[in-house]
Amino acid sequence: PTLTLRFWLLTGLACFALAIYTAMREREEFARAIDALRDPDPVAVAAVLLSVAAGAALSGLLFHILMRRFGRVPFWEMQALISASAFVNYLPLKPGFVGRVAYHRLQHGIRASHTLRTIVEAIALSGTVAGMFLVSLVALRALGAPGEWSLLAPALLAPAMRFPAVRSVSQALLVRQAELALWTLRYWAVFQLVGAPIDLETAIVLASVSVIATLLPIVSNGLGIREWVVGILAPMISHEPVSTSQAIVAELVHRAAEIVVMTPIGVTAILVLVRHTRRRALAA
Repeated sequence: PTLTLRFWLLTGLACFALAIYTAMREREEFARAIDALRDPDPVAVAAVLLSVAAGAALSGLLFHILMRRFGRVPFWEMQALISASAFVNYLPLKPGFVGRVAYHRLQHGIRASHTLRTIVEAIALSGTVAGMFLVSLVALRALGAPGEWSLLAPALLAPAMRFPAVRSVSQALLVRQAELALWTLRYWAVFQLVGAPIDLETAIVLASVSVIATLLPIVSNGLGIREWVVGILAPMISHEPVSTSQAIVAELVHRAAEIVVMTPIGVTAILVLVRHTRRRALAA
């Protein structure tokens, strides 16, 4: 298993490096994207940074909803735990998942199987929402309707919240819908920042496919995969001219924004959790 994990880590790093090399080979387009970043649109910058922070908060809300079936975790503590986990997951092999399982077991007495179940459910919800975005977008375009309405497709399942057996999952689905809508906003904004504006329908497709790529367990946060997915898809589906180089740079800006936002949030969350754990241990 260790050799397999190392193989996928090295593969992800190689794909990431190759994507950067490919972007730099298109010298004119690469230079155009870098020049655009020197004078960024403040609105687009704010949209990217704030959507990353809001997305982290929504992720915490989602797991708070899913986990309350198995144990009592204060809302603030779940927010801190998810933020810390998301930050640590930027390291290879997503160690944040292991930390969450151990934390819930030690601090809340929640069985590992229950924590793993919520993680699997969250992954399934992400895939479901992304799939609904894509399928509904295709259907709407075939009917001649605006594809942007596909962002509301998961809300069609909202009536399921009336049934207690699936209420939590239904609520979590709507939270995940809002989170993926923020991904769409981010993709629209990062392409604005590199001087290659895209339409909202293209942003929906890129966000949905990138979310699916991020869910792959073989590399952390879809490292290398997201760059190639965006770099290949954007020039193919965008209604406006976009080069592979601009698309890859846009994804690199996206990753940089995630790190810039999640680093202070994640470090603060870790410090808060460590302090809380020590206080709890002293009080026991």
